[in-house]
Amino acid sequence: MASIEKMIDKLEELPSPDFIVQRIISLASDPNTSARELAEAIMIDASLSAKILKLANSAYYGIPRKITVLNEAIMILGFKTVRNLAMSVFTYGALFQKSKREDSGIDRRALWRHFVYVAVASETLGEILGYPVKEELFMNGLLHDIGKVALDVISPKLMKALHKITSEKKRNFIEAENLLEVPSHTLIGAKLVEKWLLPEMVVQSVSGHHNPDLYIDSINAEIIAIVHIADVVINIMHPGDSLSYGKPELNHEALNILSLKPKILSKFIDRLKDKLEKVDEFINM
Repeated sequence: MASIEKMIDKLEELPSPDFIVQRIISLASDPNTSARELAEAIMIDASLSAKILKLANSAYYGIPRKITVLNEAIMILGFKTVRNLAMSVFTYGALFQKSKREDSGIDRRALWRHFVYVAVASETLGEILGYPVKEELFMNGLLHDIGKVALDVISPKLMKALHKITSEKKRNFIEAENLLEVPSHTLIGAKLVEKWLLPEMVVQSVSGHHNPDLYIDSINAEIIAIVHIADVVINIMHPGDSLSYGKPELNHEALNILSLKPKILSKFIDRLKDKLEKVDEFINM
C-alpha cells in the first residue's frame, strides 16, 4: 500500500479553501473586523452568500424572522458562526467534488451527515459544559474526519478496500487501517488541515479525536475530548455513517479531562436528539 510520504504528496490534489474562504476565516478571527467588512468579503461569491443566508435561516439557529441581508446574519449569529457556515459550504464542496478518478463506492451523503452531526454534537456538549467558545467546537467537529475525504481522493481503491473490511467484517475504520497497515485518516487529515493553515486546535482535534489521551497536556485537551465524545455518541446513534461499523471505543481519559458525569452525559444526549432534528438544511446543502 502507499507510503505516508506518497500520500501526503497527493494532498495537493485536494481543493484548498479558496481566497474568499481564507479571507472569511481571517476576518472572523480578527477582533477589529466590522460586520460590513466580513459581509463584503462574503458577497464576492454570490453562491456562497446565498448558501450562508440559507443556513442562517435554518431551523437549527431558530431565528424568529427571515434574515435577508448578510450584515444582519453576521450581527445576529456572530462572526465565528458565519465563519463556520462558510467552512461548511467549502467542506461540502470538497466532499462532493466532481472527479474523473475511480469511484470508491462510499456513501458520501452519509459521511457528510456524520460530519454535521458531530459538529452539532460537539457544540451541544460544549454548551452543557459551559465551554466559553462553543463556535470553535462546531468547526472542530465538522472537520474531525476530513482525513477520510482525503483518502477517498488520494486513493479510491484503498478507500474501497477499507470500506469493504469495515462493512463486511463489522470493524471500526481504525481497525481496518491497522489491518491493511496504511497511514490513518487521523494522520492524513491532520496533515491536510495543517496545509490549509487552520489553527493548531483543529490540527490536534483531527489528529487526536480517537485518542484524546495523547493530548492530555495540550491547551486543546478539552476540545479534543469533546470532539471524541461527540464522535463516539454519533457513531452509536448512527452506525455506519462514518464508514465505521464496529463498536465505537470510548476513551475514558476524555471523561476525566471533562469531569463528565453520567447525569451530564444523559442530559447531553437528550438535548442532542432535539438538535439533530433541526439540521436538514445542513444535510441537504
